[in-house]
Amino acid sequence: MKEKKVAVFLTNGFEEIEAITPIDLLQRAGINVDTVSITSDNLVESARKVKIMTDKVIGKIDFLEYDMLVMPGGPGTENYFKSQLLLDNVLKFSKNIENKKVAAICAAPTVLASLGILKGKNAVCFPACEDDLLKGKAILKKDRAVVDGNIITSRSAGTAMDFSLAIISELLGKEVAGKIAKEIVL
Repeated sequence: MKEKKVAVFLTNGFEEIEAITPIDLLQRAGINVDTVSITSDNLVESARKVKIMTDKVIGKIDFLEYDMLVMPGGPGTENYFKSQLLLDNVLKFSKNIENKKVAAICAAPTVLASLGILKGKNAVCFPACEDDLLKGKAILKKDRAVVDGNIITSRSAGTAMDFSLAIISELLGKEVAGKIAKEIVL
């Protein structure tokens, strides 16, 4: 089986737990993870002023190398809209061409809703952002993480473990996700 590869996009103001938890758990599962800045600068500052040096910058990646695009939320979510390259590729991946997948947590599912990706799909987000999902014609759920086709959404920093395990399950299967959950005593 081909090694799975995921891009985790970081923007200034990202929520730390929603980014680092998936990076950690996906790597534990053997998934190759690249952190990618959505600007030309590798240095990104989180919501609580933690500075992260990303592996790559968006203008220098080949999106086709990745099986999944992951977008953490947080107060910097609106910055995703500043990268047309990211938005265009999230839209392409959402169409499930070549089994590509998209995952977003907290406020980031609002980006998917604004692109029309969640229309008619089951989805969740941070409670204060639910109106945006409804405007995007999503079917709002209250679960911790929701998988609908090739789209994964999750509610908040408090559901980052569920989100990460859902990603692992989609890419490598429930058995691997269960193994990781057991390893971290979840």
